Amino acid sequence: MESQQMIWFVMILTGLINLIFRISMFSGIRNIHLPLSLNRYVVYVPTSVLSAIIASSLISFNGQEVLYEAEKLVAASIAVIFAYLTKSVSATLVAGLITIWIM
Repeated sequence: MESQQMIWFVMILTGLINLIFRISMFSGIRNIHLPLSLNRYVVYVPTSVLSAIIASSLISFNGQEVLYEAEKLVAASIAVIFAYLTKSVSATLVAGLITIWIM
């Protein structure tokens, strides 16, 4: 498959998956309960996905080399400290953004 066709395929597939999730919210599907053994682990999915997104924005790999920007790592560290101390999403975002703007 050519590159251009692959891009369109991925875009259309992603759109269809998004549509299915939106429709499922209004259908009777949400009344289905997961088994308890699976439900224990599902609560960790949002945290692990967000952690992966943040980690991939801080560190990247180029072949054998690990690439990173010191400013982003410092801002992320300060944001983590603020998150731990304040338990506030707003304070965490403000602290991280101010650190980026200062650097």
